[in-house]
Amino acid sequence: MPRLTLDVPESQIVELVRALPAESKQAVLRALIPDLDEIEKLVDYGSARVRDVCARRGVDWERLSEEARQRLVDQLLHEG
Repeated sequence: MPRLTLDVPESQIVELVRALPAESKQAVLRALIPDLDEIEKLVDYGSARVRDVCARRGVDWERLSEEARQRLVDQLLHEG
């Protein structure tokens, strides 16, 4: 069976993928990044750990702004 070749600009492909439902976006990522499941597990683990550290310090991670979260993570990394 002959392969179909399309000449589509990268920006258009990105926009098409962005327009997909969440499940379809994950399917695209899984096809492009074979180890995506492992990456997701690592992200989930990191998220749980930072929330645990925050809880022990009396900090509500959910209420922090993105900037405050970045500062906190930076601070935690440099405490090491």
